[in-house]
Amino acid sequence: MGHPVHWFLQGSAMTNPPVITLTTDFGHHDPYVGIMKGVILSICPTARIVDLCHEVPPFNVDQGAFLVSQSLGFFPPGTIHVVVVDPGVGGPRRALVAQGRSAFFVGPDNGVLAPLLEADGQLVAHQIGVPDFLPARRSATFHGRDVFAPAAAHLAMGKAPAAFGPRITDNLARPLPGAAQVTEGWRGMVLHIDRFGNLVTSLPEELVDRIRSVTLGHHTVYRARHYGDVLPGVAAFIPGSSGRIEVFVRDGSAAELLGAHVGGPVTAQQVTAA
Repeated sequence: MGHPVHWFLQGSAMTNPPVITLTTDFGHHDPYVGIMKGVILSICPTARIVDLCHEVPPFNVDQGAFLVSQSLGFFPPGTIHVVVVDPGVGGPRRALVAQGRSAFFVGPDNGVLAPLLEADGQLVAHQIGVPDFLPARRSATFHGRDVFAPAAAHLAMGKAPAAFGPRITDNLARPLPGAAQVTEGWRGMVLHIDRFGNLVTSLPEELVDRIRSVTLGHHTVYRARHYGDVLPGVAAFIPGSSGRIEVFVRDGSAAELLGAHVGGPVTAQQVTAA
């Protein structure tokens, strides 16, 4: 089977033993995540596996991509990010191994990988299809176990992306939504709600100085400098640590107070000239 090797991505060597992160919508009620780890460790016993997040809302591809995108840059070069948020499992969507400038990505071609490769700088992507890296019998409902975990483990053992199948020459599935310019300013959506009820939007923080207010449903909020800049119970927006504009309620939940949900629309009103 061989031994883990050093990969070189843009002049930086992969750490040895290799690091593999897992992000899924499996939750912790079932043994699915543990089974994926067992498959990985059976192929690459020295792998260091990091649970990034397993509480992605079921089937929410955009939120899965967003959560993984926040980790890029905080892991060693050559880290393998496995993302299994896959509502089309067993269908015609492609299974991919992709190489960025500083990391590898393994997952379905359903929109979850495109923004990650865009953020990292895509070098190449290959479709997983070579039988040598797949079990003889594969479930139509658990590609995390039968396709993506083995692919990640073989990558960690030193297999090049090209070994897994044909190179992808067309565009990957849709990217993470951003901000669309409209007459009054910009329109986006709620990408993520964290455990505090803070709303991470698709509006990039670069717009913050050009935005007068942010509206969600019937609620309009204004900018704060930090979480403690408003009175308890008051909602406001700030540039968040994710690099996107975030709506919060001091000492409370913006999701509850504003009745917001992931995928809900957000409108930013542009600052008008005096």
